Amino acid sequence: MEDKNRVSTEMDLPLESEPFFKEIKVDKWDKIFAVAYLFLGYGLWKTGQYDSFFNISGFVLFYIAVVSLYCFVKGFHINGEKIFWSIILLGIGLPYGYYSIMPLAQLGMLAIVGAYWTLVMTEALILEGNTSSWVFLDVWHALVILPFSNFLCQIRVLLQSLFYKSQKKIGIMILLGIGISLPVLVIILPVLSQADAGFSRMLTRVFERVFVFEGGLFLQLCIEIPVVVILSSLMFGTVYGGIYQRNIEKDICKEYKEISGEGFHIIPDVAIYTFAGIIGFTYLLFIAFQAKYLFSACVGILPESFTYAEYARQGFFELCGITAFNVLLLFFMNIFARTVTRENKVLSVINIAFSTVTILLLITAMSKMGMYITAYGFTIKRIQASVFMIWLCLVLFMIICHQKKKIPLVRWAVFSGAVLYTLLCILPLEAMIS
Repeated sequence: MEDKNRVSTEMDLPLESEPFFKEIKVDKWDKIFAVAYLFLGYGLWKTGQYDSFFNISGFVLFYIAVVSLYCFVKGFHINGEKIFWSIILLGIGLPYGYYSIMPLAQLGMLAIVGAYWTLVMTEALILEGNTSSWVFLDVWHALVILPFSNFLCQIRVLLQSLFYKSQKKIGIMILLGIGISLPVLVIILPVLSQADAGFSRMLTRVFERVFVFEGGLFLQLCIEIPVVVILSSLMFGTVYGGIYQRNIEKDICKEYKEISGEGFHIIPDVAIYTFAGIIGFTYLLFIAFQAKYLFSACVGILPESFTYAEYARQGFFELCGITAFNVLLLFFMNIFARTVTRENKVLSVINIAFSTVTILLLITAMSKMGMYITAYGFTIKRIQASVFMIWLCLVLFMIICHQKKKIPLVRWAVFSGAVLYTLLCILPLEAMIS
């Protein structure tokens, strides 16, 4: 029998269109961790209020422990993919409690990796539970689809825990009793306080403590409780959606393969070759006009009209522009050419040619940066730019290798980028530079 809690490809309506009080699949572990995620939400809310290790770093450890334990009791086993992304998450999150050379960027990357890691742990990634060429769709699922589409799951699990079957009537009676007692308390408390001075002072102290002193406990709870519930619901929605495969359309891979031949490979090969020839000729003209100083850095020569700073900056921006252009060009040609890349030898040659030219320009740009560093020394930004260029070189080499031997190009590119970024977070670069 098909699991009713998993999203079926035949379903026309999203899962959250179900009646709110319709029971969803819940076991004792879901109930326990639905409560645990309330504490997790409270911890996230408090992370910005303490300047210590227990700020972001402590929360990362707490989050990893809760999610790992939840996945373990639900029967998910550890593998190399999970170990790798756990190390990456720890490498980005733990140093944040001590120092950070890029606080905003590191915090944003921590949120992305944390959400993606949750899907890795629940084996909910699109393609066989592994990092793949669908990585951007997986990130979209982790950051947007699962948290918001499963936003009410935590509340529904808690309600089913509190008011399940025979307990339902008892819970309703308790709530009814509380509702009836409130107006009665409003009437009798003023009378009792007038009858006894000690009781009146006690009520006054409680009132001042709750509503007046220390910012007003009542006002504080009115702010904290909704925020904690929202944060915990978003996080629980991600892990619960991953565990039960709610609102994850894994058949999209199969559908893409079925329609890609007709829907994407539509431009005749000759048109693609002509397009590549024109752009390639323009590329050669660009190199020819800058030949007198473009490759001078490789032999340590600084053009007379440039300072080291100007020469390095111009090289870096050239790198960004040309690399972005080449990546988009390769993407366009390989997606829309009528003959797929693995069967199109001419297109493979074009891929190798454009990748090789870009690598040469990257080497030139790195030479310029080397001259700049030799003259003025290392800085954080120069190290970051150098690491970025190294990663681009690795990606372009992978593209060349992919033309001869099929490799998981996107997977390796993501892994290498994650490792390099984590090293920037872990290494004490400021101390090394000083």
